[in-house]
Amino acid sequence: MSKPITIGIQSQEGQKRIQVAPTAKTEELYKNVQRSFELSSLQFALYKNQNKTQQVENSRTKTVKAVNLNHGDRLFMFPTTQNLFQNSNSSSSQTETKPKVPSVVEDDIDVELGKIEGSIPRSKDKMNCQHGANSQCVHCIPYDPYDEEYLKEHKIKFMSFHSYIRKLSGGLSKGKFAPLKNITCKVEHSSRCEHPPYPHGICSKCQPSAITLNRQPWRHVDSIMFENPQIVDRYLQYWRESGNQRGGWLYGRYELHPEVPLGMKAVVCAIYEPPQESSRDTLKLLPDPKEEVVEEIAANLGLRRVGWIFTDLIPSADGKVKSYRGAETHFLSAQEIITAAQYQNNFPNKCKATDDGVFGSKFVTVCVTGNKENEIHMEGYQVSNQCMSLVRDEILVPTKDAPELGYVIESTDLKYVPDVFFMEMDKYKNEIKKLGRPLPVEYLLLDVPVSSPLQPLATFSILEGDRKQFPVGNRMLESSLQDFNSFARYIDQFRSAEFLTAVSDLHVLVFMATLDIMPLRDFLGPLYDAIRTANVEAAREWCYLDHWSQMKALIQATTGN
Repeated sequence: MSKPITIGIQSQEGQKRIQVAPTAKTEELYKNVQRSFELSSLQFALYKNQNKTQQVENSRTKTVKAVNLNHGDRLFMFPTTQNLFQNSNSSSSQTETKPKVPSVVEDDIDVELGKIEGSIPRSKDKMNCQHGANSQCVHCIPYDPYDEEYLKEHKIKFMSFHSYIRKLSGGLSKGKFAPLKNITCKVEHSSRCEHPPYPHGICSKCQPSAITLNRQPWRHVDSIMFENPQIVDRYLQYWRESGNQRGGWLYGRYELHPEVPLGMKAVVCAIYEPPQESSRDTLKLLPDPKEEVVEEIAANLGLRRVGWIFTDLIPSADGKVKSYRGAETHFLSAQEIITAAQYQNNFPNKCKATDDGVFGSKFVTVCVTGNKENEIHMEGYQVSNQCMSLVRDEILVPTKDAPELGYVIESTDLKYVPDVFFMEMDKYKNEIKKLGRPLPVEYLLLDVPVSSPLQPLATFSILEGDRKQFPVGNRMLESSLQDFNSFARYIDQFRSAEFLTAVSDLHVLVFMATLDIMPLRDFLGPLYDAIRTANVEAAREWCYLDHWSQMKALIQATTGN
């Protein structure tokens, strides 16, 4: 039997490599392509050229060798029916036309990623490439950013969101078969329904479909990077002093993440701690009267809320921390996952490729807990779009005694709930479909690596030597009392030439903007510009203005210097 050859197939779904014997009939070649792309039929044609010339016929008599196909050649696949890819795999098609493009202003990072070509170049293979310098074969054509072989080789667990978009909308169809569609779990009564609203009536037009949970193959954010270790160290000081858990908002920006094709990372520049109640075992974030001011300051500095962080730390007798989260127990509890989904729904991702104008979320979750070495460790997560839908439509709740299990509520006279299934292996390793009552929440979770750069970055000041940082707000600790006396002592540590260093701190700026004795909020615009651009002279000019001169006089009267 002749040795199989490898042929590259370029399609609207990307490119794959299939093997076929030279003596095999081209009919077998077509069947191999159908299996590889998981197509519903053989309603496609293969061509040697992208302009649909030199068709390779689906024949029971002609062999692969007879039609002059050799190892390393590439063929182009074109559908002969609009429904070819409709049943091929997850979410690849639910409609036959392109989605409407809403009037949406996407984030700068998405606009930037949308302009990047995305393919990953490969050098010529010295062993297998037998062509000239200006030609390509299956061994040297560029990888698509979603290529499974490339992702596996580079140990990339999830493709990036923009790679996922390219997989759906790339190739020859230019997205004709692959709109993005948000899931709904609610009855949506409309004028098309010829019956009264639920619970008095329901039909196929308004009834939500049953949902089978899949492990999402992509994630919106591919990495979480804290600019420097001091950010988290300052945050953890509360737990070290009180033993109580602590939550906070992550403020930063989104940037390109070159380690993942078309990837992005959330860069954390500061942690803001809102009012909260906590103990050794509990944590509850409370409404924040300063939220509008914090958001205003962040926006003026070119930052935004990119996620949330919480501690779950239990000290051990040897001075370390206990480890109890993991594959054997749970990574995040059902309640934590539901909370993460609520936050992701509050911060949706603006997206032009869907009728709703939003799809998924870039909002991340960071849990500070103990690792297997009993050391303090940060773990990053997002929840899937399916999870966001279950929580948004209020059909997922936590179980009472099992943190690793959620529960999909049952329909009532007032609320219809679709069936939610998940796939599980039985003892014979066969996949069986089970109803999500209860539901292992691991199906809803995507892990995101957390790191700090080798060379620390600092959007805000890192104080050195004996200088003390300004107390963090909303901490009920004597060492963190935030009042005018602590503000005066903090500012008094700096010379006039170091004014930019003194005020480059989110907690300082929030205090200055909300200070009752002399509100500075309306005057801070030029100072924000100076901090954002690291302009020392502009900051010094601002501190000579009347509003700060008066504040400086009060500071000197308080400190006696």
